[in-house]
Amino acid sequence: MREISYEEQTVKSGNPLARFAHRTRMTMAIDLVTRNCARYGTVVDFGAGPGLFLHTLGEQRPDVTLVGHDPYMAPAFPEVRYAESLAGVTPHSVDVLTAFEVCEHLYANELDALLDDASRILKPTGSLVISVPIMYGLAIAPKVSNWMIRCRSLKSEYTPGEVLKAMIGMPVSRPQDPRVTHKGFDFRELRDLVSERFVIDAVHLSPVPHMPWWMSSQYFMICRPRATM
Repeated sequence: MREISYEEQTVKSGNPLARFAHRTRMTMAIDLVTRNCARYGTVVDFGAGPGLFLHTLGEQRPDVTLVGHDPYMAPAFPEVRYAESLAGVTPHSVDVLTAFEVCEHLYANELDALLDDASRILKPTGSLVISVPIMYGLAIAPKVSNWMIRCRSLKSEYTPGEVLKAMIGMPVSRPQDPRVTHKGFDFRELRDLVSERFVIDAVHLSPVPHMPWWMSSQYFMICRPRATM
């Protein structure tokens, strides 16, 4: 099977619906981070991939310090500095920590570690901005078909029955290894977990922000550290 680049899977996808969804998500991500990052602030992107988001952000906000972290992809943009881990980031030094389309691939202990790091490195006025896929509702059918088209396969990890269950919001089993799958991921469970440790200031939907969540494909959360006594 031909190796498909990150951009071909997202903002340069051959599928017009997928391309529209990912470009809309990128636009929303840039807008949300820009609005929540102070002038000359620092943005750290967890799961940065080749750095496309940070590169795009830097074109609009040249004042921002750009830091990425990704153990699986090499940086592609020279202006983006990569950290080997969040453990090396100075406490209370970050204005915005982003985790875009990555939490659905983390094991429970890794997600706990990410939230611990976020609490430690964010400034008291900082923001944790998360986006994850919506794998229930109307978006599931085009997502599954796009995966099949991209992989040039008639097979899918979803059975037809599971697609129907997901479309009406019924639970679909989650594979034990979340690394390379979105199957069964439920953003509502993540939202509940995050809300135990952060204040969720706002939520946003993409690509149709003013409609119910089951008509969109991505879910964004703007989270603030809880005040400490």
